[in-house]
Amino acid sequence: MTPSIAFIGVGNMARAIFSGLLASGYPAEKIIGTSRTPEKRDYYHDHYGIAMLAENELAVSQADVVVLCVKPAQMQSVVEDFAAQVREDQLFISVAAGIELEALSRWLNTDVAVVRSMPNTPSQLGAGMTGLIANHHTSAEQKSWVSELFSSIGHSVWVEEEEHMHTVTSLSGSAPAYFFRFLEAMVKSAAAQGLDEKTSRELASYAMLGAARMVIELDEPIAQLRKNITSPKGTTEQALLSFEASDIDTIVADAMTACSNRSKEMANDFSVQKNK
Repeated sequence: MTPSIAFIGVGNMARAIFSGLLASGYPAEKIIGTSRTPEKRDYYHDHYGIAMLAENELAVSQADVVVLCVKPAQMQSVVEDFAAQVREDQLFISVAAGIELEALSRWLNTDVAVVRSMPNTPSQLGAGMTGLIANHHTSAEQKSWVSELFSSIGHSVWVEEEEHMHTVTSLSGSAPAYFFRFLEAMVKSAAAQGLDEKTSRELASYAMLGAARMVIELDEPIAQLRKNITSPKGTTEQALLSFEASDIDTIVADAMTACSNRSKEMANDFSVQKNK
């Protein structure tokens, strides 16, 4: 039986997920979205063919799977408002950063399967990567179904310890912004050397895309891939020596640690709020 899925909130990530589901053949009549805005309800119903409701409580009562796509600061109030509708046979999936499984379970007020996810923005193109962790009420069958769900927008990996979700955030969830910033710097430098922005952007972005594909598709260590295009006293070597002189390992480690620490702070903030 195909599970019915309710998306509580229909922002960019929700749209990426249900668009991927629809593209993979998931029946539109099995998908429900919620929005307080009539115009939004009309738009998503007309463009995607999914049912749209104003009441979260009604959507939850009709669903086998509930995907929580609201902002972290709103999550507790939204979940507690529909908690009376929660059934033990349901599966809840959160895409909100910084909210831990224990907080979600407490707000749901039922012994129910909960999965916490950390997708990233390339999910909008079906090229995302999502980190996942489940609570102990989640069955192997449910975890397998969640993996299939996120395969519609890219790839996913499961972690065993929730502490590792902070690293997932710094390594994958926030990482597209790092690469965008690096591309910005490359394009700016190329412009300073006289090359037009359109050409610079195309050259740099396809180089990044190709390098990522080589890492994924070729069975070689990353360091070896780097060495393969680094001739002694050549042009690439000079660029890499400049990176090393700036201590690139420390720069990247500091950035990822700052991201991870902020993720921990957010989790602690929500934990404090829930215990008040």
